[in-house]
Amino acid sequence: MKIILTGPTGHIGSNVLRAAIAHPAITSIVAFSRRQLPTSFPDPRDKLNVIIQSDFTSYSDETLEACAGAEACIWGMGVGNMETSRSVIVDSTLAAAKAFVDAKLAGEGRKFRFVQLSGMFVEKDRKKKLWFLDEARKIRGETEVELMKMQKERSEALVVHVARPGGVTARDSLFPALLEPLARLINVDDLAAKMLDVAINGHSNQTLEVDVLRNEGKRLRKQSLMEKQ
Repeated sequence: MKIILTGPTGHIGSNVLRAAIAHPAITSIVAFSRRQLPTSFPDPRDKLNVIIQSDFTSYSDETLEACAGAEACIWGMGVGNMETSRSVIVDSTLAAAKAFVDAKLAGEGRKFRFVQLSGMFVEKDRKKKLWFLDEARKIRGETEVELMKMQKERSEALVVHVARPGGVTARDSLFPALLEPLARLINVDDLAAKMLDVAINGHSNQTLEVDVLRNEGKRLRKQSLMEKQ
Protein backbone atom coordinates (compact mmCIF):
# COMPACT_ATOMS: atom_id res chain seq x y z
CA MET A 1 0.00 0.00 0.00
CA LYS A 2 1.20 3.50 -0.85
CA ILE A 3 0.50 6.38 1.54
CA ILE A 4 1.14 10.12 1.83
CA LEU A 5 2.47 11.65 5.03
CA THR A 6 3.03 15.24 6.15
CA GLY A 7 5.03 16.63 9.06
CA PRO A 8 7.76 13.95 8.94
CA THR A 9 10.29 16.06 10.86
CA GLY A 10 7.93 16.77 13.76
CA HIS A 11 7.49 14.93 17.05
CA ILE A 12 4.42 12.99 15.91
CA GLY A 13 5.04 12.84 12.17
CA SER A 14 8.56 11.42 12.49
CA ASN A 15 7.25 8.56 14.60
CA VAL A 16 4.39 7.90 12.19
CA LEU A 17 7.01 7.74 9.44
CA ARG A 18 9.14 5.25 11.39
CA ALA A 19 6.09 3.08 11.97
CA ALA A 20 5.15 3.26 8.28
CA ILE A 21 8.63 2.27 7.14
CA ALA A 22 8.56 -0.73 9.49
CA HIS A 23 5.01 -1.82 8.62
CA PRO A 24 4.89 -4.78 6.19
CA ALA A 25 1.66 -3.56 4.55
CA ILE A 26 3.24 -0.24 3.52
CA THR A 27 5.25 -0.52 0.32
CA SER A 28 5.71 3.16 -0.60
CA ILE A 29 5.62 6.48 1.28
CA VAL A 30 5.50 10.01 -0.14
CA ALA A 31 6.45 12.41 2.64
CA PHE A 32 5.83 16.13 2.18
CA SER A 33 8.22 18.19 4.26
CA ARG A 34 9.31 21.80 4.61
CA ARG A 35 12.91 20.66 5.00
CA GLN A 36 15.09 17.63 4.34
CA LEU A 37 15.00 14.72 6.72
CA PRO A 38 18.21 13.81 8.56
CA THR A 39 20.50 11.70 6.38
CA SER A 40 20.61 9.16 9.21
CA PHE A 41 16.84 8.55 9.08
CA PRO A 42 16.42 4.77 8.71
CA ASP A 43 14.81 3.54 5.47
CA PRO A 44 16.31 0.07 4.91
CA ARG A 45 13.64 -1.01 2.43
CA ASP A 46 13.87 2.16 0.34
CA LYS A 47 10.16 2.94 0.73
CA LEU A 48 10.51 6.68 1.19
CA ASN A 49 10.22 9.52 -1.31
CA VAL A 50 10.59 12.95 0.32
CA ILE A 51 9.13 15.96 -1.51
CA ILE A 52 10.24 19.35 -0.24
CA GLN A 53 7.20 21.60 -0.30
CA SER A 54 6.89 25.20 0.91
CA ASP A 55 3.32 25.83 -0.26
CA PHE A 56 0.88 23.20 0.99
CA THR A 57 -2.11 24.77 -0.74
CA SER A 58 -0.93 24.06 -4.29
CA TYR A 59 0.26 20.84 -5.95
CA SER A 60 1.84 20.63 -9.39
CA ASP A 61 1.00 17.91 -11.89
CA GLU A 62 4.49 16.49 -11.35
CA THR A 63 3.95 16.33 -7.59
CA LEU A 64 0.56 14.64 -7.94
CA GLU A 65 2.07 12.17 -10.42
CA ALA A 66 4.58 11.19 -7.73
CA CYS A 67 1.62 10.51 -5.43
CA ALA A 68 -0.30 8.41 -7.97
CA GLY A 69 -1.45 5.13 -6.48
CA ALA A 70 -1.58 6.43 -2.90
CA GLU A 71 -4.65 5.16 -1.08
CA ALA A 72 -4.43 7.27 2.07
CA CYS A 73 -2.89 10.35 3.64
CA ILE A 74 -1.94 10.98 7.26
CA TRP A 75 -2.04 14.75 7.63
CA GLY A 76 0.06 15.81 10.61
CA MET A 77 1.35 19.30 9.87
CA GLY A 78 2.70 21.13 12.91
CA VAL A 79 1.87 24.76 13.75
CA GLY A 80 4.65 27.16 14.61
CA ASN A 81 2.53 30.07 15.87
CA MET A 82 -1.01 31.41 15.85
CA GLU A 83 -0.21 33.87 13.04
CA THR A 84 0.22 30.99 10.60
CA SER A 85 -2.21 28.55 12.20
CA ARG A 86 -5.12 29.28 9.87
CA SER A 87 -2.97 28.79 6.78
CA VAL A 88 -1.39 25.59 8.11
CA ILE A 89 -4.40 23.98 9.75
CA VAL A 90 -7.38 25.09 7.68
CA ASP A 91 -6.23 26.21 4.23
CA SER A 92 -3.48 23.62 3.72
CA THR A 93 -5.50 20.70 5.01
CA LEU A 94 -8.54 21.41 2.85
CA ALA A 95 -6.46 22.21 -0.24
CA ALA A 96 -4.54 18.94 0.07
CA ALA A 97 -7.64 16.81 0.60
CA LYS A 98 -9.30 18.38 -2.43
CA ALA A 99 -6.19 18.03 -4.62
CA PHE A 100 -5.68 14.37 -3.71
CA VAL A 101 -9.32 13.49 -4.35
CA ASP A 102 -9.53 15.48 -7.59
CA ALA A 103 -6.42 13.71 -8.86
CA LYS A 104 -8.03 10.32 -8.13
CA LEU A 105 -4.80 9.09 -6.59
CA ALA A 106 -6.36 5.88 -5.29
CA GLY A 107 -7.68 5.02 -8.75
CA GLU A 108 -10.93 5.39 -10.62
CA GLY A 109 -13.93 4.48 -8.47
CA ARG A 110 -11.88 3.98 -5.30
CA LYS A 111 -12.14 6.00 -2.11
CA PHE A 112 -9.15 7.94 -0.77
CA ARG A 113 -8.72 7.85 3.02
CA PHE A 114 -7.68 11.12 4.70
CA VAL A 115 -6.57 10.86 8.35
CA GLN A 116 -6.42 14.27 10.01
CA LEU A 117 -4.38 14.89 13.17
CA SER A 118 -6.48 17.24 15.28
CA GLY A 119 -6.46 17.76 19.05
CA MET A 120 -8.39 17.60 22.29
CA PHE A 121 -11.02 20.17 23.29
CA VAL A 122 -11.86 21.02 19.66
CA GLU A 123 -14.71 23.51 19.37
CA LYS A 124 -16.84 23.61 16.22
CA ASP A 125 -19.03 26.55 17.28
CA ARG A 126 -17.24 29.74 16.22
CA LYS A 127 -19.59 31.89 18.32
CA LYS A 128 -18.99 30.07 21.58
CA LYS A 129 -16.86 31.89 24.16
CA LEU A 130 -13.97 29.77 25.41
CA TRP A 131 -11.81 30.39 28.44
CA PHE A 132 -8.55 28.98 27.08
CA LEU A 133 -6.96 28.42 23.65
CA ASP A 134 -10.02 30.00 22.06
CA GLU A 135 -8.77 30.51 18.50
CA ALA A 136 -6.65 27.35 18.30
CA ARG A 137 -9.57 25.13 19.31
CA LYS A 138 -11.99 26.87 16.94
CA ILE A 139 -9.58 26.68 14.00
CA ARG A 140 -9.25 22.92 14.45
CA GLY A 141 -13.01 22.68 14.80
CA GLU A 142 -13.50 24.62 11.59
CA THR A 143 -11.12 22.28 9.79
CA GLU A 144 -13.01 19.22 11.00
CA VAL A 145 -16.34 20.71 9.94
CA GLU A 146 -15.07 21.54 6.45
CA LEU A 147 -13.45 18.12 6.00
CA MET A 148 -16.70 16.39 6.96
CA LYS A 149 -18.57 18.63 4.56
CA MET A 150 -16.12 17.70 1.80
CA GLN A 151 -16.60 14.01 2.57
CA LYS A 152 -20.37 14.41 2.32
CA GLU A 153 -20.06 16.19 -1.01
CA ARG A 154 -17.50 13.68 -2.35
CA SER A 155 -18.74 10.55 -0.61
CA GLU A 156 -17.95 8.42 -3.66
CA ALA A 157 -14.27 9.37 -3.49
CA LEU A 158 -13.31 10.44 0.06
CA VAL A 159 -13.35 8.98 3.58
CA VAL A 160 -12.23 11.21 6.46
CA HIS A 161 -11.06 10.15 9.91
CA VAL A 162 -10.02 12.58 12.65
CA ALA A 163 -7.57 11.71 15.44
CA ARG A 164 -7.89 13.76 18.63
CA PRO A 165 -4.99 12.90 20.95
CA GLY A 166 -4.42 14.67 24.24
CA GLY A 167 -0.91 15.37 25.44
CA VAL A 168 1.61 13.28 23.49
CA THR A 169 4.57 11.90 25.42
CA ALA A 170 7.93 10.92 23.94
CA ARG A 171 8.83 7.39 22.86
CA ASP A 172 11.11 6.91 25.89
CA SER A 173 8.86 8.76 28.35
CA LEU A 174 9.12 7.65 31.97
CA PHE A 175 5.51 8.62 32.66
CA PRO A 176 3.70 5.51 34.01
CA ALA A 177 1.44 3.98 31.37
CA LEU A 178 -1.20 3.20 34.00
CA LEU A 179 -1.60 6.91 34.73
CA GLU A 180 -1.94 8.01 31.10
CA PRO A 181 -5.77 7.80 31.09
CA LEU A 182 -6.02 10.04 34.15
CA ALA A 183 -3.75 12.66 32.58
CA ARG A 184 -5.33 12.31 29.12
CA LEU A 185 -1.91 11.44 27.70
CA ILE A 186 -0.82 9.11 24.92
CA ASN A 187 2.64 7.83 24.04
CA VAL A 188 3.72 8.91 20.57
CA ASP A 189 4.38 5.30 19.52
CA ASP A 190 0.82 4.30 20.43
CA LEU A 191 -0.55 7.28 18.51
CA ALA A 192 1.60 6.53 15.47
CA ALA A 193 0.56 2.86 15.46
CA LYS A 194 -3.14 3.68 15.57
CA MET A 195 -3.07 6.50 13.00
CA LEU A 196 -1.21 4.22 10.61
CA ASP A 197 -3.72 1.43 11.23
CA VAL A 198 -6.61 3.79 10.44
CA ALA A 199 -4.88 4.83 7.21
CA ILE A 200 -4.54 1.18 6.20
CA ASN A 201 -7.78 -0.33 7.48
CA GLY A 202 -10.12 2.55 8.26
CA HIS A 203 -12.23 2.60 11.44
CA SER A 204 -15.85 2.33 12.49
CA ASN A 205 -15.51 5.73 14.21
CA GLN A 206 -15.03 8.84 12.14
CA THR A 207 -13.56 10.71 15.12
CA LEU A 208 -11.13 8.89 17.39
CA GLU A 209 -10.67 10.39 20.85
CA VAL A 210 -7.56 9.96 22.97
CA ASP A 211 -8.77 6.89 24.92
CA VAL A 212 -9.56 4.96 21.74
CA LEU A 213 -6.26 5.99 20.15
CA ARG A 214 -4.28 4.97 23.24
CA ASN A 215 -5.99 1.65 23.96
CA GLU A 216 -6.05 0.44 20.37
CA GLY A 217 -2.54 1.76 19.71
CA LYS A 218 -1.14 -0.21 22.64
CA ARG A 219 -2.98 -3.33 21.47
CA LEU A 220 -1.54 -2.98 17.97
CA ARG A 221 2.01 -2.56 19.27
CA LYS A 222 1.65 -5.56 21.60
CA GLN A 223 0.31 -7.64 18.72
CA SER A 224 3.21 -6.57 16.50
CA LEU A 225 5.77 -7.55 19.15
CA MET A 226 4.14 -10.97 19.61
CA GLU A 227 4.22 -11.60 15.85
CA LYS A 228 7.96 -10.85 15.77
CA GLN A 229 8.77 -13.35 18.52
